[in-house]
Amino acid sequence: GTAVILFSGWLMVGGSSGLERFVTESDVPRPSRAIVCLTGGLAGHALPTAEGWDRIYAAVQLLADGLAPTIVFSGGGAGQVSEAEVYAEAARWLGCPPDAVVLDPVSGNTAEHPRNLLRLGTVAIRYDTPLLVVTSPLHSKRAALCFRKSGFTNVRLVTSYEARRSPLARSQKRSEVPSFAPNGKDYGDPLNRLRWGLNDAIFALRELIAIGVYRYRGQA
Repeated sequence: GTAVILFSGWLMVGGSSGLERFVTESDVPRPSRAIVCLTGGLAGHALPTAEGWDRIYAAVQLLADGLAPTIVFSGGGAGQVSEAEVYAEAARWLGCPPDAVVLDPVSGNTAEHPRNLLRLGTVAIRYDTPLLVVTSPLHSKRAALCFRKSGFTNVRLVTSYEARRSPLARSQKRSEVPSFAPNGKDYGDPLNRLRWGLNDAIFALRELIAIGVYRYRGQA
């Protein structure tokens, strides 16, 4: 009980479980042949999850800075529309040109993404093709291991990116409503920090287990 109280208090003041560093891998992006945005599921109303929106945004920002000419949205899913299609639709709303989009609506798990990239007919990808793989921080280590295990030798993991000089960067947008003024409201109260911290800890633990399972199966 004492340990639970101390751990909860630690998360409430903004601390972390420390598990995140074992499942995170992030590289500095560089010019590549393609951006590969791994889908991360759908939430209500067949929209991307919160983590999914972050992945889509980072992919569009990389494209806006000219780091690659194409975004491959990779992911199947259990819905009537593939996650790849939904993520591509969201990317277009964020300013991604339709002709820059390639779909892989087949991949069902992290180990299948690299294999199915080699089978795309619309963009030529080989084991040594420079790729920027976009995913969430807590999923990045497993993704990196799977790409390396599959034989890819020129992959860089990107977990966050903001375009330097582009109107597509949301941080550069300003309100067009004259009556609007920022009120400084902060959602980072102790209970929200506890909720976010617990969510990250549970997700990181899940990823550690998943990495172990993938290694056992020879997929990572």
